[in-house]
Amino acid sequence: MLRASAALSGSQFKAVRFLFASAAGGAFSLVIFIENIPVWLNMIIKTVFLTTIVFIAFGAKNLKAFLKCCGAFFLSNFAFAGIMLALHFTVMPNSAIYKNGVAYFDIDIFTLTVSAVACYAILSLISRFTKSRIPQKSIYPIRITYGERSVEGKALFDSGNNLCDCFSGKPAIIAENDFVKKIYGNSELTDMKNFRLIPFSTIHSGGALPAFMADKAEVMTEGSWLEVKEIYIAVTEKKIVSGGYSALIGTPFFDAIGNQIKGGISVK
Repeated sequence: MLRASAALSGSQFKAVRFLFASAAGGAFSLVIFIENIPVWLNMIIKTVFLTTIVFIAFGAKNLKAFLKCCGAFFLSNFAFAGIMLALHFTVMPNSAIYKNGVAYFDIDIFTLTVSAVACYAILSLISRFTKSRIPQKSIYPIRITYGERSVEGKALFDSGNNLCDCFSGKPAIIAENDFVKKIYGNSELTDMKNFRLIPFSTIHSGGALPAFMADKAEVMTEGSWLEVKEIYIAVTEKKIVSGGYSALIGTPFFDAIGNQIKGGISVK
């Protein structure tokens, strides 16, 4: 179910985290032995365990990504339950016991495995047809233009990065100060166009990054430059990651490209 959730949400995962999350799920299933749990308490318990399992499995880079994983996990379990109930009512009558929100299926391991694989295949197929326009690669040449100045470097795509300006909703690129300081030269960031502070949060920290609006940012993919106009550049003094990357782009950037294409704006 966790693997199906990862496929549905497009999230990265580590097997060891899935192992611990599965153990937590097994512990939760023991509530089937508790007598007379009130409905309201049962809902609270299930919500706590769902969020705990998702947190163990995927972490929480930000609230939006975390809720997306929670939704994917709920949907994958819902689909699996539907498959199992269909088998229960058709070929395996009297094989299921349901109590306290936990379903126990008295079936052999082969049937369980086939059902799990079928559920994973169905959700993977759904994910393939509903996935966003985000390319599969993660490293892109990037060019940021402000007035008559521009800088070029390498950008890393992070699917968990959903940084946007909270007022306009425009996407924001996180860039190292050493990379973009050629754009603003001797000027202060506070003097740049549409300067503002953009709040951010990570698992380990939070705060606000100074940001300005660039005329456009472009990334090269499949031999073409794709651009987003009037995009915010959030500046950080820290190194983003090792490997010579100068900027970090996220899902909102590619969503903006998709919206521009739908609106008839061509790419270079």
